[in-house]
Amino acid sequence: MTFLTLIFAHLLADYPLQGEFLATMKGKNIVLLFSHAGIWTGCIAVAGHLLGLDITVLDVGILFAVHAIADYLKAAGLLWYRKMDALKGGLISDQLIHAAQISLLLAMNGGI
Repeated sequence: MTFLTLIFAHLLADYPLQGEFLATMKGKNIVLLFSHAGIWTGCIAVAGHLLGLDITVLDVGILFAVHAIADYLKAAGLLWYRKMDALKGGLISDQLIHAAQISLLLAMNGGI
């Protein structure tokens, strides 16, 4: 249930809490990219803490950095995203990265 709760927190942070403005502009402005990555990281970290995980500064740093890099690569159409449709393979790739982040967080905190 912990994994599903964190996935729900992810979906909230990555969709309704991001909004159209951040989604559109995060690839063009680093402050907006970091704002979105911070909102997402905060949601995951707070949810994890409330679920009893021992969330550390290292956890927060990894969550933030990976999310920001993944979203930048997708928004800029770099690396593997270059050949992907943003709403098909790009979206699936992005979501798999974020699900892997949550899985890694749980593994690092004894939740898996």
